[in-house]
Amino acid sequence: MTQIVLRRLLSILLICLAIVFFCSLGLRLMRHSPGRSLPGLLVDAASDTFSYLGRILRGNLGDTYRVVGRRRVPIPVSSVVADTYAKSMGLLLVSLVVASMVGVVTGMLGAVWEGSPLSLALLTSTLLGISLPSFFTALVLQVVEITVYQRTGTRLVPVGGFGWDTHLVLPALVLAARPLAQIARITYLTLTDAARQDYVRTARAKGLPGRSVWTEHILPNAAVPILTSLGVSLRFSLGSLPVVELFFGWPGLGASLLTAVRSQQTTLVVTSALALGLTFMGVNLLLGVVNRVVDPRLRVVVHE
Repeated sequence: MTQIVLRRLLSILLICLAIVFFCSLGLRLMRHSPGRSLPGLLVDAASDTFSYLGRILRGNLGDTYRVVGRRRVPIPVSSVVADTYAKSMGLLLVSLVVASMVGVVTGMLGAVWEGSPLSLALLTSTLLGISLPSFFTALVLQVVEITVYQRTGTRLVPVGGFGWDTHLVLPALVLAARPLAQIARITYLTLTDAARQDYVRTARAKGLPGRSVWTEHILPNAAVPILTSLGVSLRFSLGSLPVVELFFGWPGLGASLLTAVRSQQTTLVVTSALALGLTFMGVNLLLGVVNRVVDPRLRVVVHE
């Protein structure tokens, strides 16, 4: 287990270096002059990478600027990233909790009622969640809210802005849509496959009640794929985060990253991308450890 964690940490370190380099290279490509060759841009990007690593080691990432009135006010990059990261992670946490709870329950109901019209309807609805792009879902929800307000004068939820209240509803629903559908489908497929295994038939032949068969035999053996789907769901959410934050005016890390790219603030772009990348890799590392704790077969393979 320790060797696996160390190898994962080494790979995370290498990926972080790649993130810094390619972010620097991308920004160089955005603003390079026609006379600058690609090898020269690669050298410049490598120089930017070493310069950024030096600032990290010194504990000073420098300042970025925000326009207040007519003045440009310097703000430490670390403060900007810390503030926006907290807002983004709060939104992500709410959306993933919703997606996990509803997705697992939906998949379980589909598996228990396999073959029924209700099961077919549940699984068909998950296809919509996977297929619809985040910006379209966000736009539809905003149009629905605005239409309801215009016709009834009742505001259900805010269509934009920041707040740890009803402002969370629409962006959290959009971020939860694809993860919810993914988790529901994985849960359904895993449970239906586990229900057809010989050990389940044996348990039923011994006369165990249906509830005991599900809770003691089917669910524990389906836990690993369901946990793995959480990592995939986080990838979906992180990929949609900048678009969702931009649509709903949520001042998080994704929106800050897009603004920094537009204004070509290299340090802020690299730090924001690193924060998102480390979040994804850290959660994957945690899920990998949890999977080996939950599933003894993985521990046996690792030992061998």
